Amino acid sequence: MFDADQKDQGRTREQDLTGMKRLASGLFLLVTLVYIGSRLLQAALPDWGTPLGYVSATAEAAMVGALADWFAVTALFRHPLGLKIPHTAIIPNRQGQIAEQFGAFVQQNFLSEAVLGEKIRGMQLSQHVANWITTPKNAAAIADQLTVGLAGAVRVMNDTDIQQMIEAKVAAKIRETSFAPLIGELLTFLTSGRRQQEVIDAGVRIALSLLEDSDTQLREKVGAETPWWFPGSLDKAVYNKLVRSFSKTLYEMQVDIFHPMRVRLVNMSNQFMQDLKFSEEIRAKEVTLKEDLLNQPAVRDFTGSLWADIKQALLHQSEHPDAELKRTLQASVIKFGESIQQDPLLAAKIDNWADEGARYLIRTYGHEVAGLIRHTINSWDPAATAERIELQIGRDLQFIRINGTVVGGLAGLGIHALADLAALSGLRITDLWPF
Repeated sequence: MFDADQKDQGRTREQDLTGMKRLASGLFLLVTLVYIGSRLLQAALPDWGTPLGYVSATAEAAMVGALADWFAVTALFRHPLGLKIPHTAIIPNRQGQIAEQFGAFVQQNFLSEAVLGEKIRGMQLSQHVANWITTPKNAAAIADQLTVGLAGAVRVMNDTDIQQMIEAKVAAKIRETSFAPLIGELLTFLTSGRRQQEVIDAGVRIALSLLEDSDTQLREKVGAETPWWFPGSLDKAVYNKLVRSFSKTLYEMQVDIFHPMRVRLVNMSNQFMQDLKFSEEIRAKEVTLKEDLLNQPAVRDFTGSLWADIKQALLHQSEHPDAELKRTLQASVIKFGESIQQDPLLAAKIDNWADEGARYLIRTYGHEVAGLIRHTINSWDPAATAERIELQIGRDLQFIRINGTVVGGLAGLGIHALADLAALSGLRITDLWPF
């Protein structure tokens, strides 16, 4: 579509240029015919010599002006009439200099930090961007492009390499992370202050509740563990003794925070938490446990299928217009735009980033752009370069030919009139210019 539009514009400019050339040449032909006709009429009609003299002088000067300007315009692009006159065909012959000067001109006047910085600061780029992305349709378009881009990137990735990378990363992260100290710190936090006593209270209550709820099962277990010849009454006595002793101990622990069993539990839990954080033996056991875990087939299958699940989810999200990922991205884009609109400091930061980014690009790559312009112009065929430039500005240059014809004619008319006026006044040229 873009190429077709360019071709149409090129044809239109070519037609305009051809039309203007014909108009300028036609005007030159007209004044030439007027000059020839006036000269012929002067010879045939002597009585009309004076007025015809004005016509002849006007047409003659118009011809000179037209020819001079035709030569000047033509000399820019080619040798007039194919004659290699010095200082003609200027554009083809000086293409290298033009490319160098044009590249330098663009770099100095358009690709300068001051020019671009002033332009970007005056644009209030952050507000324009914010207003654009807060429009739901535009935010949806951005979300679509992001999901399509993610899906495209996912499709071209090598699944085997990604799966191996994920497996290696997961394994390395598990190996380098020491979980025992983290668990020790977590338990220390959870049991700090009175919370440790509250945990023990909860454990005692749970033990009492289980003891009461499991009465039948405990009796059966005691009976099953004693010999067959043991009397039932003795089984019952043993059970009651055990249960009462255990219950009594639990009740005592519940009301006495300094009970020996309770103190022992506190010391054991504190020691266990210290061992989790500092014991080399537990750390070595943790390393062994992690290696055993990583060698489990279930863990390998999980890490191997993780990328496949991620890939399938991303592809699914990209193919459905109402997918959750797209809605989330759209909402995030709109939220970001609203933040810019409501936060002047954020907007100022974005404008400053844009300014600094543009300055950095110009400072780093401005000469590359100028070099690209020079290289591109130098790579053009000289004749084709002249044609391209003539196609762009040639129509306006034809007005020079037209103006030269008109101005030349008026100048000829004025000079002829002054000469007649001087003759009528008896003045001689030496009176006006005695040198």
